[in-house]
Amino acid sequence: MILNHSNGLLLMRHDNLGERSWRSDDCYKLIFSPIGKGIYQTNQRDVSIDTSHFMILNPGHEHRQVYVKEEKFLVEIKQPLLKDVADQLGINMREPEFALLSYKNAHLNKWISFIREYISLSEGPTLETKEFFIDNSITQLAILMLQYGPGVHHEELPHSNLPGNITNVVDAVRQSYDINWSLDDMAALSGLNKFQFAHTFKEETGLSPYSWLQLYRLVRSQHLLKQTKESILSIALTVGFKNVSSYNNLFKKVYGRTPTEFRLFYRKNS
Repeated sequence: MILNHSNGLLLMRHDNLGERSWRSDDCYKLIFSPIGKGIYQTNQRDVSIDTSHFMILNPGHEHRQVYVKEEKFLVEIKQPLLKDVADQLGINMREPEFALLSYKNAHLNKWISFIREYISLSEGPTLETKEFFIDNSITQLAILMLQYGPGVHHEELPHSNLPGNITNVVDAVRQSYDINWSLDDMAALSGLNKFQFAHTFKEETGLSPYSWLQLYRLVRSQHLLKQTKESILSIALTVGFKNVSSYNNLFKKVYGRTPTEFRLFYRKNS
């Protein structure tokens, strides 16, 4: 099923779930995995999207669907709408830019769950009613994407509705993200053994504790790259990376640019 709306389209289908051709779209694209795993190739890297996770592609980002299990769900949003919503939220960027990663958020999941259920109804709403409904719901999605989709506009890694014991860990790590946290250290704060903690943390955030910590450090480094003249090495060490090589490699995987290229791009376009 494809539903058009004034600012893009919504697609929910159960066929053509195998390998597709490369494509590039002039819109933002949220891809969600309702059932099982989805695998996509991009010109940056391959991304695996687990159940209840999402990925946001920026306009012009080349990608190819490799495999989707049972159901494909995506929403396309035209650039002017997302930019307008960003402006109203006080996000002062020429074009919002999201990180390339598989992520999980409770608020986005609730929006998607409600929309999927509504458009799946075989009785009641007509196709025209469904399209009108989507058209009037899409601004809500744009707000959620900007609030909870990790991107250049964030100085913190967004999250929501985490259990208390996981929140305790996240709060502690946020206050001292530059130190050498171990899994045992984090687990001790949660009151769980390290295996239970690692499982619960990934179930709630979509990332392993170590991956979340490294991504958090990466997000915190963005401000330093844009607003200071510190060297890349100094920034990497300041936010907690052990060496500049691991920082550079992760940064390019997530943003498609090295930290140096990122700095030059945003200073030129500020």
